[in-house]
Order: sequence, then C-alpha cells, then structure tokens
Amino acid sequence: MIENKPQKIHMINMGCKLNAFEGDAIVANLKEKGHIICDQQENADIVIVNTCTVTAKADDKGRKYMRRAKNQGKKVIATGCYATTDGMELAEENYIDLILRNEQKFNMHEYLPLLDLGQKLVDGQDDTEFPEVSGFEKTRAFLKIQDGCDKFCSFCKIPFARGRSRSQAPHKIRKAFQLLLEAGYKEIVLTGINLSDYTSEEGYLGTMVKSLLEFDGDFRVRLSSLQPDEFDPILLDCLAHPKMAPHFHLSVQSGSDSVLKRMFRHYDSHDFLALIDQIRAIRPDAGITTDIIVGFPNETEEEFEETLAIIRQAQFSRIHIFPYSRREGTTAARMDDFAPSIKKEREERLRQVYQETALKFAQEYCLGKTYKALTETAKQGIREAYTENYIRVHFREVDTLVNEFISIMPKDVSIDKDGNLIFQC
Repeated sequence: MIENKPQKIHMINMGCKLNAFEGDAIVANLKEKGHIICDQQENADIVIVNTCTVTAKADDKGRKYMRRAKNQGKKVIATGCYATTDGMELAEENYIDLILRNEQKFNMHEYLPLLDLGQKLVDGQDDTEFPEVSGFEKTRAFLKIQDGCDKFCSFCKIPFARGRSRSQAPHKIRKAFQLLLEAGYKEIVLTGINLSDYTSEEGYLGTMVKSLLEFDGDFRVRLSSLQPDEFDPILLDCLAHPKMAPHFHLSVQSGSDSVLKRMFRHYDSHDFLALIDQIRAIRPDAGITTDIIVGFPNETEEEFEETLAIIRQAQFSRIHIFPYSRREGTTAARMDDFAPSIKKEREERLRQVYQETALKFAQEYCLGKTYKALTETAKQGIREAYTENYIRVHFREVDTLVNEFISIMPKDVSIDKDGNLIFQC
C-alpha cells in the first residue's frame, strides 16, 4: 500500500453551481483526511482543476489553468466534465499528471498516491454521488439532489459527462438539509444537472421542496436551473410560502420555435411565456433568469428577432448569454456554424434589449417594495446582499454582519458592467 502523506492542495472550480458544490465536497473530504487546502495556488504542491465542458471556451480555460499550474512546478489533477468526456485526449498532454472522471472525484484522497506513479488514467468508481457538505465558506449553501440528464439536446455534451438522470433519496436529502441549517446557513440552493427531473417514491421536485419548507428556522430555499417543459406545478403552490425564494432560472435557450426544434428542446415559446405568466400572476416581482444561445447553426435574422421578442415579453431579471459553441459528438456539430463576428454582433444586440427590459421590470415591479435580503461581502464600506428574487443590493454598511437577514426597500436600480441588476437603498 502506498503511503498517502498530507499534501498542500489548491482547488480550481469551473462552470455550474453543481460543479462548485462538488468541488467543495472534494475539499471537505481532503481536509478531513489531513490535507492542507491553500487559498493561493503558489503555496500548493498539487492543483486540482474541476473542469467544465459546456463550451469550447470552457475547455480552453481549463487547459489554461492546467498549463499555468504545471509551469509553476505543480502536480496537476484534472477532474470534472471535460476530464470525463475528453480524458483520453487530455492524457496525451504533458501538463496533466492525473485524470479522474466525475464518478471518481469524491474519492480524491485515495488517488493522490498515483501522482508519483506516472499513471494518468485509472480504473475505479466512487459510490458517493451525493456527498454531504456543511463547510461552505459563503452564506449560500448548495445541496445536490440530482445528477445526470436524459435530454440529449443537440448542442450539449453534458449527458456524456454526467450519465443518465438519477436522484437522491428523500430521507438523505432531508438529513443533509437539517445539517446545513444546524451549521447556520440561511439560504440553501437545491441543485442538479437537470433538477427538474428529480424523482423519488414520494413524488417530484415540488413535493421535495414542499417538505423542506416545513423545517423550523429562519432560512429560505432557492432552486438552480430548471427545464421549462418539466416544471412541477406544485412549485407554484410553494411560491406563497415565506421561505421559498420567488426566483426561477428557466433555461429557454432561444425564443424561436424553429430553433428550439433544431436544439431538440421539448417546448415552444408559447409554452414558455405561459409558464412565466403563471409565476408572475402569483408573484409579479418574481425573478426569472435564463440562458440563451446566440448564433445557433442556421439561425436566421428572423429567428434571432423572435428571441429578442421573447426577451421583451418575459422581462428577465438576468440572462446568461452564450455564443453557440460547437461540441464534438453532438447532433448540432454536423450543422454549419456562424462566423464569430455574427455571434458577437447578435450577442451585443441581445444584451442591449435585455438590459432595457430588466430595468423596466425592476422599476415597475420592485422599487418601493420591502425585501428580505441576505448579507454577504463588504468592500470599502459597501455591503452586498441578495433579495429573495435574486437581485443584488448595495448599501452603506452599518452594523450588519455576513449571513444576516435584513429588511430593505430599494429606492433605485441600475445595471452593473456585467449586466446584472443592482438595487440601491
């Protein structure tokens, strides 16, 4: 048996909230095993890059992190989605010492001795798909309740990285949830690769959320990304609960029905807008955030205009814009791609329309209302917090602490350089 000595390790998390949660789980386990986690990469001997592969840009960024660490003389471990889908290719590179697939990464400690053996790819699988983590360093805690995806959208590699959809058992979720509350977290985000697909013997996602809202304590529940066509109607009932965050991230991807068909998405623009109407009928100031791909193969100007139209109608409070990125092995990879200049031009037009409609939404439905904001960081006397409908708040710091609920009434709203709404009080 190879001795597993304590190591100085730096973790780099990339991509989605689920990947961030899993990175925190890896770190918690490594600490428990006696390893030293370094905030600064320069102080570490080993660098773990928990990769993302949602776009080609994410792949490039992951390789950049690995090369920089290797140039600093570090041992480099690649894990996460890119390491899972393209491990054979990465094994040929000289800036990686060990590659661990998603199903192996929660047993990171056991694989560390292999760094000195020159074996980059290893057999083995860890059964801990849903680790418990209660040592988050931020006010917001994440709880993974689902993994995998059965959708196989034409542009997406994630099903190849994460496998088929599977869900955590309800009693284990409630146990982990209770531990997070006992650890003092006041906002818990339920997360998964396709959270909408959560299924158990007790029911679907709405039933699970409803049971968590009944826990004692001063907290709120937020959900990560949801599929519009798998939205559980019980979630609409949950909106009336004071502990339910009135914020849904509904990933629309396009406002054009013809583009949605080419994407293999199982809804149309009418269905999507009808769902938003249902949500806003209950809570007019509910935050609706989304993802949109611009420049999808063969997207005509008319189809792009349809996407701009849905933005104007939906009045999103935040949009993550992704220029289409060709992913090998997907159906869309066989379609003709656009020049980067066309994607960039459409991205800028979309961003302008989004900012106009987001400001209009916040001014009309949010200003002058009272919100319960959860305080986070403070810089140069300015405290940052987030409202229940997921809008950032800036205010002069008085006696507030981190992880404290405060009552605020926004007097004005603006858009920051990253395109995010900010309340001023």
